[in-house]
Order: sequence, then structure tokens, then C-alpha cells
Amino acid sequence: MTDPEAATESVASDDEPSTKVKLLRGCGCTFGLLGLGLGILIIGNFDSGAWASALGAVVIGYLVFNMSGINGFWEK
Repeated sequence: MTDPEAATESVASDDEPSTKVKLLRGCGCTFGLLGLGLGILIIGNFDSGAWASALGAVVIGYLVFNMSGINGFWEK
């Protein structure tokens, strides 16, 4: 039989991602958010509603990346 406590300890002791991996993930997330915001602005012809939508999408995207744990720059 396997010991559930031993399994939990082995999962908790995994190595953190390297700096290079964090940088690549962070750049990918940043460019993704910038692309999202720019796409909304272009489709909306840069009017005030497009700016509000783009800002809202970037803020929500930032929060999602921050809470998901795959954001790279902000990983602990």
C-alpha cells in the first residue's frame, strides 16, 4: 500500500521553474495581453468604448494569469 502522506510530501518538494522558464512564460503572458488589448482597440476603431473594453480585458486577463499560477513573472 502507498502512504498518502509520502505522496503529498513528494509533490510539495518539486523544484520551482528556472528563471528562463519564468521569463518565457511571463513574456508570453505579457504579449498575449498586449495582443488582446490591441486587437480590441483595432476592431473598435480606437473609440472610447474600445479603450474601456481593452482596459477591462487586460485587467481581467492579468488577474486570471496571476491566479492561475502560470504567469511566469509573478510566480513565487
